[in-house]
Amino acid sequence: MKRNHYMASLLLAGAVFTSVGMGVSLPGVSTAYAAETTSMTTMAGTINVSGNGKLSVKPDVAYLSIGVQTTAATASKAQAANAQKMSKLNNLLKNKWSIADKDIESVQFYVQPNYSYNEKDQQKVTGYTAYHTLQVTYRNMEKIGALLDAASTVGANNVGSVSFNVENTKTYEDQVIQKAMADAAAKAGSIAKAANRTLGDLVSVSEAGVEAPPVYVSQSTAMESARADKSTEIEPGMVELNISLNVQYAMK
Repeated sequence: MKRNHYMASLLLAGAVFTSVGMGVSLPGVSTAYAAETTSMTTMAGTINVSGNGKLSVKPDVAYLSIGVQTTAATASKAQAANAQKMSKLNNLLKNKWSIADKDIESVQFYVQPNYSYNEKDQQKVTGYTAYHTLQVTYRNMEKIGALLDAASTVGANNVGSVSFNVENTKTYEDQVIQKAMADAAAKAGSIAKAANRTLGDLVSVSEAGVEAPPVYVSQSTAMESARADKSTEIEPGMVELNISLNVQYAMK
């Protein structure tokens, strides 16, 4: 009897221990499942959209490509004659048009031989051409044509493309960002409505900066204008500022 009673006690104790152990382990499983479910709900309850903002503004800076090229019998003569013309051009830009040194930059300089071809002599050097090109930064949009005309009178005969831009895009950054955020909110609202949900709080925003692609006047147009009998007219047009935002919203 004592032995049977002892065994019964052991069995009872084992049963109690097992039930306690199950009572401890189940909440752990339940908590892990709940955490996983919450994470999935958070991911599924968001909307990611791209908001685009655009703003057209008048350019406030122009970059002019103005150069001189001279052909002569020898390389030294071509270079010397070209240097004289370039000296006059620099004097005009700095002294008569008050353009600062920092806004005048040499971007191209070289001397190359010119060739003729025939069956008898094959390739023959006929002379040399010297090239020297400046990039000029200029901020008076109304006088660009007059500047090109003046440059041509002192020997500038290689006018390249003219590009226009906004020198400091941060001036318009707030306006472009507001447009991009409004675009993102409209897109997110439409998506939430289509999903029979409502738009929740803003979760995150990231952006890559404001872009302002320059507006170009082609080289052929600029040269034709500068060589024409009438005064050169250059129209700067408008510069379009762009920004793209990656925006995340919660859904309710």
